[in-house]
Amino acid sequence: MTGASVTTPGNTGSFGLVLSSSVSSVAVTGLSGLESSPAFVGKYFGTNPVASANYPAYVYAVFPNALTQAGGGVSMSIETSSLDLTTQYDNPTTPWIRSQPIAGTKYDLFKVHSLSDGTSANTQIKISITGISPSTDPDSEYGSFSLLVRDFNDTDTSLNVLEQFDNLNLDPTSAQYVARVIGNSAPIYNSTTGENYYEGDYQNLSRYIRIEMSDDVIPENAVPYGFAALNSVFSSTSGEVVSGSYVTSRWLSGSVAGWNADAVDKKYFYGYNVEDTTSLSYLAPIVGSNVVGTEFNISGSVTAGEVNGTDISLTNRTHAAYRKFTVPMQSGFDGFNPARIVRMGAGITATNSQGFNLSNASASGSVEFKRALNQLSNPDRIDFNLLVIPGVINSLHSYIATEAIDLCETRGDAFYILDLDTQGATIDSVTAQAETLDTNYAASYYPWVRVVDTATNKLIWAPPSVVLPEVYAYSDNVGAEWFAPAGLNRGGIPGAVGVKTRLTQAQRDDLYESKVNPIAQFPGQGICVWGQKTLQRRASALDRVNVRRLLITVKKYIASSARYLVFEQNTEATRNRFLNIVNPYLAGIQQRSGLTAFRVVMDETNNTPDIIDRNILAGAIFLHILAGAIFLQPTRTAEFIKLDFNILPTGATFDTI
Repeated sequence: MTGASVTTPGNTGSFGLVLSSSVSSVAVTGLSGLESSPAFVGKYFGTNPVASANYPAYVYAVFPNALTQAGGGVSMSIETSSLDLTTQYDNPTTPWIRSQPIAGTKYDLFKVHSLSDGTSANTQIKISITGISPSTDPDSEYGSFSLLVRDFNDTDTSLNVLEQFDNLNLDPTSAQYVARVIGNSAPIYNSTTGENYYEGDYQNLSRYIRIEMSDDVIPENAVPYGFAALNSVFSSTSGEVVSGSYVTSRWLSGSVAGWNADAVDKKYFYGYNVEDTTSLSYLAPIVGSNVVGTEFNISGSVTAGEVNGTDISLTNRTHAAYRKFTVPMQSGFDGFNPARIVRMGAGITATNSQGFNLSNASASGSVEFKRALNQLSNPDRIDFNLLVIPGVINSLHSYIATEAIDLCETRGDAFYILDLDTQGATIDSVTAQAETLDTNYAASYYPWVRVVDTATNKLIWAPPSVVLPEVYAYSDNVGAEWFAPAGLNRGGIPGAVGVKTRLTQAQRDDLYESKVNPIAQFPGQGICVWGQKTLQRRASALDRVNVRRLLITVKKYIASSARYLVFEQNTEATRNRFLNIVNPYLAGIQQRSGLTAFRVVMDETNNTPDIIDRNILAGAIFLHILAGAIFLQPTRTAEFIKLDFNILPTGATFDTI
């Protein structure tokens, strides 16, 4: 966009507009800024960049409160902006929470950051400050306040408080210091090393937010009393930015307004009026070089252009119930160009899966997916046992699929549900894809299924990885990880209303022979998973999903338990501690049909003097399962734990091992 001009300045009901770019221009008259009008500018240009009605622009944000407040005789100022897409995804944050005027100055105190990233996080929560009180301690001037994390869609008359932190203060030495109570650890990502770490003095104890303290030297008597200006969500060259909607007065009429103890307005908060939906455009993603709007303070005007509440005294006790305000969050961004084409379902291609280019290892989307997988690589940081990546299809995005398999194999404690091919793929195509893979840490399913899109209430086709987690979770809930997530008892897919291909028995057999698990639909019995093979080529116990998941479960438990033995003396007492932990656990699995027999050996036979001298605590675990005998030999050193899994043939006895 290179320019915009108003061709017919008029009132809120009608104006003309000329938009020009390097390739074309558009001139139109008789437009309205009111969304309720048939001539609404958004109906002409569109409000969606992908489905924009008329090139070269679309309406990004509308501020109808400015129009309705101005009345019918105002000339409109048209602001244009080009999107700045250089920023990455980001988390929402409040403006600086500011103090009451102190000797004519309001000080920045702290910001509140959402722990959630992305555009949608802008409208998930809002922050309210209440209980603002000056110090009552003769030895300290620090006042106190409460901070409420509220559901964005609640109202002042019907609060939905998600978290509440009371008796907070700004004293860094206090146990109630706001950053200490809530936490101020900020996530840092090193794009060069791929490392993630946190910087901050205090661990985040809130489930929703963290605090960023100001570097200003803050007077001890400062308390939160307002907030700095919100930014305009768009670039502007004129400096004319419409204001958001603020609650500036809740006082009752009369000579002593609002001081009545029975006044119903005490429940209301000052500050940003989130309940006024006409000002929600201020909470859209911020793009471009932005203009600052107006700040808010409940104590009265100090700075020209400031929005103020009724002058509420910090020392007048009758004003205590009115010392509270609400502040929204801005700046959350998904990092996506809003004009990008997002292909899903049957429309997925190598270069576009949900807006990501995954065509090769160097493609932009592949780089981001690899970065995301790297976040999961450290089992000491993130614990999970099942991985699905809907939209990543092996036939189109083999690089990411291979990276996901490598992740699960390297961790050794997670299983991957892999989509092999596109929606309309034939059985021959799917089995050909399966033959290229060899791993017992992944499984695949066929065909795609028909499900209801809860966002649109329409039927869509979805890859198996969308519905299989529900099957695994249900199987684990009614059985355990070592039960097959398949069959009519545990393999039902209640969310599916149809299958892309109604498989015959012969087709199911062909798929299973090629290690692809069929999704079957039987008359009167619904849709269910009818197989549980992994993608391992060699026939063994580990070519079954339930066996691999049994070993994952056992490994996680033994690894976590054995940590308590690291750096302990390699004596009989230590070995007995291990046996007393593992034996009851394996006995429980046996009682729940996971094992037919087991034996754990950790004594002088495998802890010989030379082993002990090398700081190794050695043990062997023999497990018999229905499909064969599994021999596990965990090796424990003073620094790490290693679990080796070896498969023995069916019929092996403990005496022959």
